[in-house]
Amino acid sequence: MYTGSHLKLILAILLVPSIFIFLIAADSENRNFITDPELTVEKISLDPVTDDLNIPKETKIKIKSGDTFYSTLVDFGISPVTINEIAKDRKLKKFINLRVNDELYITSNKEGLFVKRFDENFYLDVLKIEDNGYSFEKKRDNLERIAQFREFVIADSLYSSGKKANVPESVLGDLIYIFGWDIDYAFDIRNGDKVKILYEDIFSNGRLVSNGDILAAEFTNKGTKITVIRFTQRGRKDYYTTDSNNVRKAFLRTPIEFARISSHYNPNRKHPILNTIRAHKGTDYAAKTGTAVKATGDGVIKNAQYSNSYGNYIDIMHFNKYMTRYAHLNGFANGIKKGAKVTQGQTIGYVGSTGLATGPHLHYEFHINGKHTDPVKVEPPNAQSINSYNKKYFDKLVQERTEIISNISSIQ
Repeated sequence: MYTGSHLKLILAILLVPSIFIFLIAADSENRNFITDPELTVEKISLDPVTDDLNIPKETKIKIKSGDTFYSTLVDFGISPVTINEIAKDRKLKKFINLRVNDELYITSNKEGLFVKRFDENFYLDVLKIEDNGYSFEKKRDNLERIAQFREFVIADSLYSSGKKANVPESVLGDLIYIFGWDIDYAFDIRNGDKVKILYEDIFSNGRLVSNGDILAAEFTNKGTKITVIRFTQRGRKDYYTTDSNNVRKAFLRTPIEFARISSHYNPNRKHPILNTIRAHKGTDYAAKTGTAVKATGDGVIKNAQYSNSYGNYIDIMHFNKYMTRYAHLNGFANGIKKGAKVTQGQTIGYVGSTGLATGPHLHYEFHINGKHTDPVKVEPPNAQSINSYNKKYFDKLVQERTEIISNISSIQ
């Protein structure tokens, strides 16, 4: 006679095949197999694969200080002769011009070495290097933009608090620029200030290739909340407050970043070279020779020439009312000439000591209706606000994006 344990064992043995049959049937149904009388079944070999599959491995290179296109390719075994040939190709001038933090994706297989990078418009540039030469292709890869949200309360500094909240560095930089028109980060920031950011990441075939623009952001500073929304108007992307005002001012406060004022506007100053009382009708910024000088506002080049007193100088007209002057330049940037249009923040020249200058510095003047004005004391007007044509669409965007932030946020 069988004991209870023996009966259980026999039942288990009988049930196991039934369970497998049920699972196979269920799996077949989920996969929607179609019965085909002409379907032939091939025998699959389960022998181990001995051939080298040669699956290409992609290497991501982040350019560091001192890296060059030459040194990068030499490390991948490309001959100096080939690299020099590539460097002579004018069509590849932008491709091989690498800056710190630029990223390259390099793949090597039987066909050759593939060097890929994304341009400023996220087109994928592909340089293929073979034994007998090279080829270059620009193509639009499969791009996907995905909205991301980050928020944090400032506990020490804006930057460190943002980094602890995993805000990408480029997004933090954009945030600082956007709110820099209204918030003095040296004096206005308080512990407990709140920051909320809705931004986009850009993916190519599932791979993150760039942190995109901020779509909307809220900054609560000393109890006052400022909300900004990204909006493109007349082909220009800007940030606007919810009441349609542009957060960007028509003019940057300084034409050189992090520069020290060495001489203020002074109508009674004694000239250091001429040794006579001669009005100093601008502001001098001490900086090293070659430091980039930026246009403080959108405008058109009125003059880009040399004079005995100003040396190399540039005059820019803005809105037919304002004019800015940049003097003692070491040289002009590419494309800077009379009649050329420039945009705010664009590099127009480089610090020098040409003309009547005792050393390298930038002399900056601000004219309103033809009259000299102290650049430091000028309260710049806001850039163009949302026009009536775009107002309805902008208001809808404000509602959508502020609701998203409100629904996602966990900080009150």
